[in-house]
Formats: sequence, structure tokens, C-alpha cells
Amino acid sequence: MDDLAPPAADEASVAVYELPPGDSDALPVLDENEQEARRNGTLLLQNATWFCQLRWIVAGVLTAAGLAASLPAWTNRFGAQLLPSWLLISAAILAAANSIFLFTLTRLPPDAHAGRLRVHLWCQIVFDLAVLTAVVHSLGSYVTYAPVAYLFHIILACIFFPRWESLGVTVVSALLFGTLVLLETAGVLHRPPALFAEVAGMSGQSVWMWQLGSLLLIWAIIWYLASRLAAELHKRKRELAAANRRLEASSAERAAHMLQTTHQLKAPFAAIHANTQLLLNGYVGPLSEPSRAVVERIAVRSQMLSQQIQKMLQLANLRSQAQSKPSLTVLDLRKMIQREVERIEPLAAMRGISLETSLEPVLVRGSDDYLVMLIDNLLNNAINYSYDGGCVAVACRQNDRKTACTVIRDHGIGIPADKLPRIFQDYYRTIEATQHNKTSTGLGLAIVRLVAKAVQATVRIESSPSWGTRVTLLMPAVSDDTSSG
Repeated sequence: MDDLAPPAADEASVAVYELPPGDSDALPVLDENEQEARRNGTLLLQNATWFCQLRWIVAGVLTAAGLAASLPAWTNRFGAQLLPSWLLISAAILAAANSIFLFTLTRLPPDAHAGRLRVHLWCQIVFDLAVLTAVVHSLGSYVTYAPVAYLFHIILACIFFPRWESLGVTVVSALLFGTLVLLETAGVLHRPPALFAEVAGMSGQSVWMWQLGSLLLIWAIIWYLASRLAAELHKRKRELAAANRRLEASSAERAAHMLQTTHQLKAPFAAIHANTQLLLNGYVGPLSEPSRAVVERIAVRSQMLSQQIQKMLQLANLRSQAQSKPSLTVLDLRKMIQREVERIEPLAAMRGISLETSLEPVLVRGSDDYLVMLIDNLLNNAINYSYDGGCVAVACRQNDRKTACTVIRDHGIGIPADKLPRIFQDYYRTIEATQHNKTSTGLGLAIVRLVAKAVQATVRIESSPSWGTRVTLLMPAVSDDTSSG
């Protein structure tokens, strides 16, 4: 038998999925990256819209300052020289650009990808930084507190972007301001009149008041932006905590209800199945053909439901926190597999499926109940999803002194590659599996996942619809010396 060998070169279409030991609860979720991108996209869309609303306020403030600075009494009354043209032009540019930004946001689909929204926000921030550099130049590049306004966009970038992207905004800000100072120092840019030029009636105290007022304004804006970030984080933390409490309560309630219901249903379905066997075996007299057909359908259905109830109880026990850990003993894996093969042979023979075994002595440390559940579910799957008249091969051996290897190979319907990572989820069945076998519960591999975690086993699935399925089970082996000691 070559079932322990890796796939041949012509088996390139065979998909492989491995369930690692000790991490079996971390089931993969399909398209998780896509779901995360959509969640990030929703958040970025909210931030981009809020940023546009904030830009209207800035444009309004610049317009008001430009109009006030154009009044003849401004300089004498307030003791500062502002360039109205710079402020008004900056406000007009901001307003026009903001209209374009809002228009493009409305054209984006509601589920726009996070990457497109991130590019949109980057365009907004870089444009704002360029306009801010012009405003800083008009107010005095290094004689006022105006350059501190670059911090606004750095804080916003920390809200919008990951850490390294916010560092990029910081670098862009530094480059723009550094270039401005170099151009002014070299005389390439004409330096505007000082904001606090000497005017009639203006004293040093007036300059001090202006500087203090501008500094307090900058502090207030920084507080607003940072507090908004903190408020959003606290809000999301509270929402997540509340959602987690609701999920835990709902899960506990659902699990308790399921466990109670399955316990109550186990005995009635067992009784129904037993009574149908009495009827079919003629213990209460012969049955007519129509009556026998009805009783047979009842027997099959009750047997299927009894198996599902049994698996649900097994899952509940495996997941129960109150369940004590099973006692571990040294077991002969060959004898255990042989016993399960003999038990399942009559079921396989009903469909003409042959079982081929190649079993070598292998010692492992584990729980007999757990390993029986593990092997039983894997063998049942191989039989259930094989074609009538097919063959299932079972092999076990010790790869080395540390690893016991068990392989169960069928030539059945196989599993599509895109569905392979989901087969360990509760009740998950592919369309092909449902069409091939309508009696399966969809819980067998969920039990395999939990048992594999408990016994520190690695489960490797190789499958293709045109090839069948091979399950490789790797467990820590026990040497004869260790077992005897």
C-alpha cells in the first residue's frame, strides 16, 4: 500500500489543508481579510466624511479672518498685520477642493474597499498640508506658532491610518515646512511682512497676548482631536464588551437548552428504533408490504436522529469547561483501528465497499474513548462519501520514534479546494456531500477537531473531487521503553 506516501506529481489538483495540534479551535473563516477590509472601509468612510465637515469650518474661519483683516481699522485696533488675499484665496481653494472631495465620496459605493478610501484620505491630507504651508508662509513661517498647526493633521492621520502611514504624514509635514523655510532663507520666496510689525499703539504686551491667544487656540484644537480619538476608542470598547457579554450569555443559554433537549430526546428515539426493530423482525406478527415500508422509513429516520443526538452530546461534553480531562494511558493504535474496522465492516459491506488494512504496531498515549471517537468518525466519513463498490484503505505505522501516522484513504466524491478549510465547522456540509449522503449529521469532523486538540494530534486532509480524500493523522508515539517504564 502506498497510502502513506505523499501525492504523486500528477496529483497537482489535490488540495491540502492541515489542522495543527493545540490550535484546533481557531477555525479559518473564508474571506476574513475581505470582511476586515469592508469593516475598515466603513470606518474610513465615516472619517473621510467627518474630515470634509471639519474642512468647511476651517474654510469659514479663514474667510472670516480674511474679511476682518481687509477692514481699515483691523491693524490699529487688534495690533496685527494679516494678508487678506492669502487668507481668502486659501479659503476659496479649500472650499472648492472640499466640494470635489465630497462629490467623489458620494460616488463611492457603500461597500467601497478600504484601499480606495485610504487613497482618498491621503489626497485630502496632502492637499490640506500644501494649503496649510501657504497659510504658515503668510503668517510667518518661524516667528509665530502657526507651524504647530501641522500637528492637527498628524493627529488626524493617527486616527485614520495605521502607525506607519501616520508616520508618513509626519514626514510629509516636516518636508513641506522644511522646504518652506529653506526657500524663504534662500530668498526664493519673498517673506511677507511680519505679523506683529510695529504699528501705532501696539505694545509688547499686545504681541504677548496675541501669541498666548494663538497658543491656547492650538491647544484647544489638539485637545478636541485627541479627545475625539479617545472617545471613539472608549465607545468601541464599551460596545465590544457589551456585545461580548450578550454573546456569552446567549451561547451559554443555547448550549444549556441544547444539552437538556438532546438528553430528553435520546431515550425516546432509542425506544422508537428498538420498537421498529421488533416490528420488522416479526415479533408482533407479519407486516404487509406497505406497512413494512413505512416502518423501515421510521427505523432509518430514528436511527439517523439518534446518531445526531449522540454526536451533539459528544460535542457538548468535549466543549464543557466542567468536563474533567480524560485519563491518559498507553494504547496500541493498531488494535484500536482493527477493532473499529471490524465494527464498521458490515455497514461498508451493505454498499459493496471493501476495507483494506495495513496496520503495524504503534503505541500512543491517549484516552481510549477519545481515540475511538476520532477513528470512528474518520472511518464513517470515508465510508459515507465513497461510491458503492469502492474501496477504503486504512494504514498505520510509526514514522519515527516520536510520530505515529494513521492514514485513511477513500476514492469517493472528494472535497472542492475552496470548501476544504470549512469542513471542521459544526453542521457544515458541501452541496456535493448533501447530495451524496442525506443521512450525515455534519458533526463528525467537528468532533474530530476537538478530539485532535485534546490528544495533540495533527489532522491533514488531501482531497479533490476527481481523486477522493486522504486523511493523515499524526500523533506523538510512545516507545516500548517508555511504556514499560
